[in-house]
Amino acid sequence: MAEKFLNVGAARLDISPTPDMLPIKLSFTGGNYEAVREGEGLTVRAIVIDNGEKKFLFEAFELGGVPIPDVLNKEIEERFGITKEYMLLTGTHNHSAPKVYDPPKEGEYNKYGIEEDSGEGVLRWSELVHKNAIQVIEDAMSNMKPARIGFATDKSYININRDELFDDGFWMQGRNWEGCSDKTVAALRFTDYDGNIIGVVLNYAMHDVMNFCAPDVDGKIKITCGIPGIACKWLERYLGGDAVVMWQSGAAGNQNPNGAFNQRFDVNGTMYSAQEISVPGASYALAICTGERHAVDALRAIKNVETEHDWAPIKATETIIELPGQRFPEGVDPMYHRLMVDNLLVSRGYLKPGEKYEKKLVDMIPVDEKVPMRAQLAMIGDVAYYGVACELYNEIGVLCKENSPLKNTVITTHIGAKSVGYVLDDDSKGHKVFQSFGQVREGESNGLVLNGMLNMFKELL
Repeated sequence: MAEKFLNVGAARLDISPTPDMLPIKLSFTGGNYEAVREGEGLTVRAIVIDNGEKKFLFEAFELGGVPIPDVLNKEIEERFGITKEYMLLTGTHNHSAPKVYDPPKEGEYNKYGIEEDSGEGVLRWSELVHKNAIQVIEDAMSNMKPARIGFATDKSYININRDELFDDGFWMQGRNWEGCSDKTVAALRFTDYDGNIIGVVLNYAMHDVMNFCAPDVDGKIKITCGIPGIACKWLERYLGGDAVVMWQSGAAGNQNPNGAFNQRFDVNGTMYSAQEISVPGASYALAICTGERHAVDALRAIKNVETEHDWAPIKATETIIELPGQRFPEGVDPMYHRLMVDNLLVSRGYLKPGEKYEKKLVDMIPVDEKVPMRAQLAMIGDVAYYGVACELYNEIGVLCKENSPLKNTVITTHIGAKSVGYVLDDDSKGHKVFQSFGQVREGESNGLVLNGMLNMFKELL
């Protein structure tokens, strides 16, 4: 019987828009990204594993999510023969990067919802992202070498539960020091037989929102890789050689970086409002400090690996989990309502300074239609990755890890499929945070998400 071994390759490529593609419209509010912050460009990273029986692909984008996942999944399968369940494509959920569009065919400029004044720059940038998303896999496969695999975890204390109950009786984005907040940073490590690190897959539960729509010291809103990208770049420099370090978002539906949002007294008389740091440059400096702190924490996990294996079985599957749906009452403006939750109507320009309003939050209406969510499970040796196409609340992620048949289970969100948005845990029902007002009915998903994972484990085990 032939000896079994692993081959692993890793690569990274820049996917930042070039100066001639700028400005690009912001994805969330008015205004433009006017520049890429120096030293903080966007990166796509790939790690390919081949155990002689199966190939598996990790690919991570420093973007809001996976760009045009249906197109990318199909092209990867056609080019490299890796089927969808054997690729874990993820976005860091970066809130300081533009949205990628599927470049339209001639005569179809607005087919994909691109605004008339978005300009050709965003389309040319989208093409660059798609091109490098494929090229980086080719590069990783050309770099493959015999490798060992190991896994370890540690703690990083840069995240915090953001759903806070204030004394006015309303929940809002804040700092809930007592709320559920998994501090685990997980590291799947690949080394060559000389002890050099080929690649690392990090996972941590945190929204990448530190620089959300914030101005730099020159007043410009800039594209940046955010806290995850800063951490990965720091680690790649520290580890040296050709080491590739990628980052996945865990169950971060209610997890912010500690310090991303602050409560302010609003001029219209509302007691509190959830405001990003508006002092020019402050949030960028804080992101650097936080990212480097996170890198040092992650480095402990990378160094904690005690046992390495020369080979690992690879099994993977996928499923659709049907979640209960809901909708807004007729006549309600969803954006207006979500901003009202966090008392942001004045700062976002919906109301004039000093203008009064009554904070009256609606009840969502249940619907019979189910919301289909893609989920996947990959077992690589004694490590399992449970991926879901949503923004999963931390409580559900912890529930899944505690009930998993494998001790080393990692929860991954923003995978390669259309996201269904926020999925709240059962105990958050009635809190009426802004995450409550999505397409998935609040407070009825714990068992559905957990059973979806357990059923896939039954299939693979």
